[in-house]
Amino acid sequence: MSAPLTHRIRAAGLLVEDGRILLVKHVVGDDTYWIPPGGGFESQSDESTRDTVSREFREETGLDVAVGPLVYVREFAEPALGRFHMELFYRIDAWRGELSLANLNGLGGDEFEIRELGWVSREELAALPFYPAELLDDVWERVAAEEVVIRHLGLQR
Repeated sequence: MSAPLTHRIRAAGLLVEDGRILLVKHVVGDDTYWIPPGGGFESQSDESTRDTVSREFREETGLDVAVGPLVYVREFAEPALGRFHMELFYRIDAWRGELSLANLNGLGGDEFEIRELGWVSREELAALPFYPAELLDDVWERVAAEEVVIRHLGLQR
């Protein structure tokens, strides 16, 4: 019988404006990738995954956001590392502030991995190392929809 997996809940925000999506560039060793701003649920500060999105947006982008409906759910397992992840992606309905990485100072972890913020067009996104790639299929249409139907992106291993 295998050992139980530890569980991690990650919540991220999908902020699309003028045909561009706001993404965060991570550099981890030799690996570079772009992802929507977000991070792990922290039980000592977050009452909900929407709180996680708000906090992570402030930390990673400097923006204050209004978190809208849930758009995507993604699960992935890393049995070799003993981890199971649940990711939730919410639409961002409004935002204010100026983009900045300054709030990362002193936090460790992301402070050393996040290198850049960028507004990325659909055409540019297709050429970038972007995760999760499943969002490329329909993120633009789903975020623009008045009524969001949640899409489960499946379970990846």
